[in-house]
Amino acid sequence: MGYKILGVTLARSGSKGVKQKNIKNLCGHPLLSYTIYAAKKSKLISRYVVSTNSKKFKNICLNYGADVPFLRPEKLSKDNVWSRDALKHAVINSEKYYKEKYDYVVELPATAPLRDYRDIDKAINKLVKKKSDSVIAVSKVLDKHPIRIKKISNGKLDDYNKTLKEGESSRRQDLPSCYVRNGSIYAMKRDLIVKKFSRKGKISLPHVMDSTSSINIDENIDFYLAETLIKKGYSNNFPASIFCDQKVKQLGFGKIKILVSYPYIIFEKVLKNMIFKNVQFVFCDQKNIFNLKNEIKDNVFAWITSTNGEKIISNKTINNFKNLKHILSPSTGLTHISPNLDKKIKLHHLDKNIVKKIMASSEFSIGQIINLSRNTLKSREIVKEGNWRNKEILLRGHELGYFKFGIFGLGRIGKNIAKFLNLFNYDISYFDPYIKINKYKRYTKISNFLRSINFLIVTAKLTKETKCFFDKKRLNYLKKYSRILNISRGEIFNQKDLQNIIKKKFFIFGTDVLSEESSILKRKNSFINYSRINDDLVITPHMAGLTYESETKSIMIILKKLKKILNS
Repeated sequence: MGYKILGVTLARSGSKGVKQKNIKNLCGHPLLSYTIYAAKKSKLISRYVVSTNSKKFKNICLNYGADVPFLRPEKLSKDNVWSRDALKHAVINSEKYYKEKYDYVVELPATAPLRDYRDIDKAINKLVKKKSDSVIAVSKVLDKHPIRIKKISNGKLDDYNKTLKEGESSRRQDLPSCYVRNGSIYAMKRDLIVKKFSRKGKISLPHVMDSTSSINIDENIDFYLAETLIKKGYSNNFPASIFCDQKVKQLGFGKIKILVSYPYIIFEKVLKNMIFKNVQFVFCDQKNIFNLKNEIKDNVFAWITSTNGEKIISNKTINNFKNLKHILSPSTGLTHISPNLDKKIKLHHLDKNIVKKIMASSEFSIGQIINLSRNTLKSREIVKEGNWRNKEILLRGHELGYFKFGIFGLGRIGKNIAKFLNLFNYDISYFDPYIKINKYKRYTKISNFLRSINFLIVTAKLTKETKCFFDKKRLNYLKKYSRILNISRGEIFNQKDLQNIIKKKFFIFGTDVLSEESSILKRKNSFINYSRINDDLVITPHMAGLTYESETKSIMIILKKLKKILNS
């Protein structure tokens, strides 16, 4: 675009409508972090700063990647101070600090958590291309149309504005369109705020946003509405702290730098009991490695990755590091790493023989078997709604003895599940061409296996043989009203076929894994969208191995591998 654009968020402490509103916890993150995330993702903002009067707020902002080059004076942080005063101060002082002058300014209030970077960039584009003084975000007024606004005079109800009289019938769809500032984006020419002391100007254009993205936190009810929408998946903002502390978290003082994207709370505990010489561990959230300073990036020798699958590690990612030689993943699978990764990078992960003592996934599977047979996950929603046994028709389930269990793949997890079910003498059979255990009934033909069971448990390893193994034809072998639990990999099922057949045969499907998990947060996964409105699909977020004990064991194994690499 060629213009210098300054993004500013005004985030003072001391709000009274909602106490400490700007840092109030919203679904695990402070409110203002949603605006920081949106601003940092903007493709057009040249520099982004937060103006605050609080050192506490400043540290939180730094933790989420925002610049806070100065603290706002208290005289500009009081309730009665206009935001344009604070905005002008932020612009002038940012220019002094960074020694550069900006062409445009976009103010992004911290109180609009569902506004994302796309709306920001659209507003900026309109401002520049239409050569207006300002662009202000608005949303359409629906039920609270001005024609419907009333006043009470001497106890009587009357039209608030005599020129906008409401007739006997004022259907919403018949009313003329009108809009209200939604308080999420104010884009303007730099001189408009600095010289003319205005955010609007003579020529102001609208950027129209939908009602969901326009949620503005002013009262507690707004906060609860935003929280509900985020929990229901209507937000495209996913804040993540850049570092586990207010700065780059580092342990050790050696020249060899090891980048760690794995949770610090687990890693530090293990590291205390191990000695590494001439090594410095640098902790950074995987989504935000681009914020690392070049002096760190250029000296990273090995990378211990996160395993949450939120961001696929590709060649584009590793190109950030000139001297990266090794990637270590505390997992058995590598679906979070591109299969086309540069061959110069050596991959290290958990050997299947080493993880035999890790029981987390097996225990989780047993819990899910019970959940799918007894509707326990649904029961939590019913209690939260304020209901009880008045909804028992939705809660009635089956004892495990009702089911004929079939395990597809009798590896480590499959064997552990079979041992548990065998304790209660439940009916168990399995299908696995490579393993033979006489204790359980073994099938060698998949059609006969699937016809004989009504609870399928999938624990097989993902291979060329098993990829999309369960398609329409094979799923049709299962009886109506069967339960299916997938604890393996999402790619073992043909997702489209499965989704079509769940309704048709009244299956209840539970899974802890999905195919293309890195696309889930982009709201493009049809399975996730289906599960929002259907109770026959129960999805958990790849959490089977997510226990302190199992992760501690995994990290210990990975650190031992790292030691061998460093000593070789």
